[in-house]
Amino acid sequence: MPLFADVILPLPLDQPYTYSLAEEMKRPARVGSRVLVPLGGRWLTGIIVGFRKRKPGRALEVKPIAEVLDETPLFTSELLAFVRRLGRYYVVPWGEMLPSAVPPSLLVRSRASVLLTEKGKKALERGLLSEDERRLAVLLEKKPHSPLFLESKSGAKNVPALIARMRRKEFVAVERSIRRVRRRSRPEPSRSPAQLELDFSVDERVCRAVEMISGVMAKKAFSSFLLFGAAGRRKDVYSRLLREAVSKSGSVLYLVPEISLTSGLIEEFEKSLGGGLAVFHSGKTDRQRELEWQEIKEGRVRVVIGARSALFSPLRNLRLIILDEEQDESYSQQEGLPFDVRRAAGLRAEEEKAVLVMGSSAPTVESFYRARKGRSLVDVGPEFAKPKVTVIDSRGRPGLIDGRLVRAVRERLGKKEQAIIFFNRRGYASSLACNRCGFVPKCDRCDFALSYHKSEGTLVCHACHRSVPAELICPRCRGPLTVRRSAGIEAVAEDLRRTFPGNRVEVWAAGEAGRKEHRESLLREFEKGDIDILVGTHRLTREAGLPAVTFVGILHPEMVLHLADFRSGQRAFQIIFRTSRWLRLADDAELLIQTTAPDHYSIRAAAQGDYAAFYRSEIKFRRLLDYPPFSSLAEVVFSARNVRRAAAAARMFAAKVKDSSSGIQVFGPSLAPLARKRDLFRVQVSLKARRPESLRKVLTLGLKEIRSKKSVLLFP
Repeated sequence: MPLFADVILPLPLDQPYTYSLAEEMKRPARVGSRVLVPLGGRWLTGIIVGFRKRKPGRALEVKPIAEVLDETPLFTSELLAFVRRLGRYYVVPWGEMLPSAVPPSLLVRSRASVLLTEKGKKALERGLLSEDERRLAVLLEKKPHSPLFLESKSGAKNVPALIARMRRKEFVAVERSIRRVRRRSRPEPSRSPAQLELDFSVDERVCRAVEMISGVMAKKAFSSFLLFGAAGRRKDVYSRLLREAVSKSGSVLYLVPEISLTSGLIEEFEKSLGGGLAVFHSGKTDRQRELEWQEIKEGRVRVVIGARSALFSPLRNLRLIILDEEQDESYSQQEGLPFDVRRAAGLRAEEEKAVLVMGSSAPTVESFYRARKGRSLVDVGPEFAKPKVTVIDSRGRPGLIDGRLVRAVRERLGKKEQAIIFFNRRGYASSLACNRCGFVPKCDRCDFALSYHKSEGTLVCHACHRSVPAELICPRCRGPLTVRRSAGIEAVAEDLRRTFPGNRVEVWAAGEAGRKEHRESLLREFEKGDIDILVGTHRLTREAGLPAVTFVGILHPEMVLHLADFRSGQRAFQIIFRTSRWLRLADDAELLIQTTAPDHYSIRAAAQGDYAAFYRSEIKFRRLLDYPPFSSLAEVVFSARNVRRAAAAARMFAAKVKDSSSGIQVFGPSLAPLARKRDLFRVQVSLKARRPESLRKVLTLGLKEIRSKKSVLLFP
């Protein structure tokens, strides 16, 4: 009996292609397996998502599957269902979502080579070729080349059409080869025996939290909790739940916002579990990720720890998903395929019938509101000690650093103590300008002012990360380029070096510190006491190796309040709250906040370490202006190399939504805040609805026939 397979291919399509299965392939072919299939003149790797006994249409030609690539399916049925559901939630075609869920090296791709035939060689010798044909033939005379190489080196116009014409004349031939993933056996990982830990703590709140959540976990049904409280107490709960799940043959996914936070967790859990752990994140090489994926798929790993990409790990019998530091903005992925890991983790837990535990000391307002309303809030208690906090009102005062903060730093240095100063603006200055003609250097790919990084002598685009040598002479009028706008972290460090010439001041920031090795070296030197003052952006607070100190200063956390974002108050609160955790719990530990908005409720509540006070003020603001969690927002950005094309797609979408009579508020189309990024013009349409279901429905219908490049962000 004939059998056909529905195969999803790595193309921007939501529907599968149907292929026939040869008799010998019927047994190894399963849902979730990779297969090699022909499409046009290419060979692509697809994923089987279903079978059928009849082909879709009688007149339709169905090509055969060339090869089944997996002995056991790459995707479990639950993981496959989750990826499809995630794609539908964020209006991303299944064909784009599936390839993003696996390491790139697991996708077999075909490679085309163009070679010169004997007939082509004779035509070249006799001068029978046109000028463009001759250019290609000269390059191919010694050896075959890819079409991309010929396009870049020949100088000929419309190379694909030229190759097709020369093929018809039998001057060239095109051969296709398949690049396969190299397979190497990996030795069985050595597992150290688990250490028996005697736990003498009698923290009632932790015990109650573990008892409540593990009771639900035993039912093997989906449920979610928000663990609210001190980081140490949350970790106690996580550790006990993790051991409980593993002891009953379950697996656990532990998500953190930053890759740097994984190393400490691995060491900690390996002691109690004795192995069976894997770290999975995008910072590893393709080969490393492939090996980890295979181990997880084969069931040799029970606990996966990682950042966003770990969400797609092929764990079997998944019982528990832990998502710590729920408030962190890194969980919202806006590059590539945009999605929010918090929402995605909930979708996966639903598909796997697992328990999702999100944890934070200062959760997002939306999560806290929903947890209270749904009675899934588990309070494990706050930190016992709070540092001394001083708010410095710097309104109307000149200079980058207030004199009161300088005096406090001098006092600490006099006691041979170290200080950390946080300032959330990279580089030396946000831009340069010519005083004569007003010229401002901008990124030629993004139309975004280039930030001046004085220490590296570069101008950097913080949108696309392109870097060019800094020329301090105006290219228009040859006048001098000078600092025009707000100072950055390098200027703060320069000011501190002038003020404290006998002390070592260093800058830590992703752009300024360069390579990962150098950043780690700075942290080691600071820990040894070789650095007196470390100046960092707020990304520094996410580094697991940052030692606690007795003095921390924060410069102008109110800058985020000027952003056109309904979450700006939440961000200002979290900047201060997160930074204060790096203070050593000592009687004389002190946090100084230099701000021009000392009376703003978010800064006032953060200075007091009072999340409840912040939440009360913020939820009133959200309710008054009908922002999430009282409504749902969507931002759809259309991108194209031609601004008219992007605008036309945005207008078509906005008109469709308005015609649907669905009660959705439509704002725009308008140019996005960053109107051009990486040579693409960006036009956005914003939507607002009372219920998230109506918003997702109108997004699906409105975007159905629009082929332009687009991305959808949903709040929440």
